Amino acid sequence: MRKQTVFLIMFLIFSLFMCLLCFPRTAASAALDGLLLWYHSVFPVLFPFLFLSSLLIRILNPDELPKVLTAPFMRLFGCSAYGVFVIFAGFLCGFPVGARLSSELYQQKKITREEMCALQGFANNLSPGFILSYLSAEQMKCSGKGGWFLFQILGAALLVGIADAGWKNHRKVSVPQAESLKNDTKSEPLSFAVIDDCIYGAMNSALHLCAYIMLFAVLTGILTHVFPIANPAVLLLTAGIEVTNGIHMIAESALPYAAKYIAVSALAAFGGWSALAQSAGIAGMDSELLLHYIKSRVKITLLAILLSAAALFL
Repeated sequence: MRKQTVFLIMFLIFSLFMCLLCFPRTAASAALDGLLLWYHSVFPVLFPFLFLSSLLIRILNPDELPKVLTAPFMRLFGCSAYGVFVIFAGFLCGFPVGARLSSELYQQKKITREEMCALQGFANNLSPGFILSYLSAEQMKCSGKGGWFLFQILGAALLVGIADAGWKNHRKVSVPQAESLKNDTKSEPLSFAVIDDCIYGAMNSALHLCAYIMLFAVLTGILTHVFPIANPAVLLLTAGIEVTNGIHMIAESALPYAAKYIAVSALAAFGGWSALAQSAGIAGMDSELLLHYIKSRVKITLLAILLSAAALFL
């Protein structure tokens, strides 16, 4: 089985390499589009969040915050006070902030591996700004339905997180409160050394994202050049590669409005294979964490499909 997997991976890499040789202009144009997308849209928006979130977890100790602010969320999601911070950052800042923060907190011994795994599953999503502006208003031309898209996409992730926490409590599985790590959760004093370290980490993550976006943009460009995008099956498979271009492809397609509505909600909930690779790479997920992450995204996507189908009738 392992030999077959290795052979399949080598075959895919060789096929992609041959495509680069056969369609050099298409690949170069797609790579440029990916670079421009990162430069104009992703980096200016995401870098401040990456820097500030890293700085906050270095100088702030959520355990010292008033319990009235964190206790309800800790009970609802079965997490620690640091986990509450990851949830808010992950839902507000967009991919891959939630995955990166949870991994960073685990490396700093501020949360357990169990809590990191749970947080990465549901607290790593598209930002509300992206959903309201790009998806709802710009592409789907229905800014008045932005609240519905938020409910379908981010609401599905919240419901999965709550359900998983409730299931753990039902099975009497230990809730990841990181009690054994409290002695190691001391905050650091603010200094230029800490700021410089956070800038370096944020820039490193941003450059990683640039490489992932360019690679998947090349893959999308070659596929759309070779295969007929008018075919609905090809359209949906190609759109699933990268969420930004995928939403645009679905919105501009000849699909009925109901199909577009459900498809963009499902794609936004899943995040696309590019976001999955970005999150797995930046967070340093091993096979166990990656499998749990994929399972969680599938559950969120299926729930988003159900919610969007119900919304069409409302």
